[in-house]
Amino acid sequence: MRAVAIKHWRAFGPAEWRHVREGVIGLALGSLVPVGLFYAAYRVWSFTAAVVLVLTWSVLIFVWHRRRTGGADVFSATTFAFACVKAAAGLVSQNAQLYLAWPSLENVIYGTAFLGSALIGRPILALYAQRLYPIPDSVRRSTTFRQAFVVTSVVWLMGSLVRAVVRLWLLFNLPLEVYLVADTVSGWPINSLLVAFTAWYPLRRLREAGLMTLTPPTVDVEQAELLVEETAPGPV
Repeated sequence: MRAVAIKHWRAFGPAEWRHVREGVIGLALGSLVPVGLFYAAYRVWSFTAAVVLVLTWSVLIFVWHRRRTGGADVFSATTFAFACVKAAAGLVSQNAQLYLAWPSLENVIYGTAFLGSALIGRPILALYAQRLYPIPDSVRRSTTFRQAFVVTSVVWLMGSLVRAVVRLWLLFNLPLEVYLVADTVSGWPINSLLVAFTAWYPLRRLREAGLMTLTPPTVDVEQAELLVEETAPGPV
């Protein structure tokens, strides 16, 4: 049976854009905000307060998303898991460098897990992609999709190794306050390139394989009429 075509973003309707919006919110709350919280709490209070605040935030976002959707969000779940390990290492050792060196190991773990899972046909990286981009089940089961994410996972492993090396160099060569800013800024180009490649390459492969459609979203007449009725002013 031919796989249902994935929609190009130009053909997205309200349901697809809602999916993207939910994914972006999950990414921001689960992965980006904790970095800012750690930096602010560390500068205002202390290292211990910063660790506890990030761990508390990760727990709250994980629970909030699970209660809201009935399932775990891939962004908040991975951040929560790594936050628990980092918090344990940081609070027990009271060593800021050990706590901040952990993300470099995370990078290596992520990259290795991405490639290993892709090679066995169950790409973890695809979970992140489908969280931000609606992908039909039949497309995810296609050979083209799996092959595209093998290549994408190789790129992520290489990028993750570069990110880990840069992180460690900055950590051991800069004052801690400077490192927190430099690490965030230096990570933007690497992360942006990896995200851009992930957004471009698999979709390009799917389009070449005829698994993408540019058909504009259809308008449901009944829904449109209902929307007009609900928004029309009532009798005065």
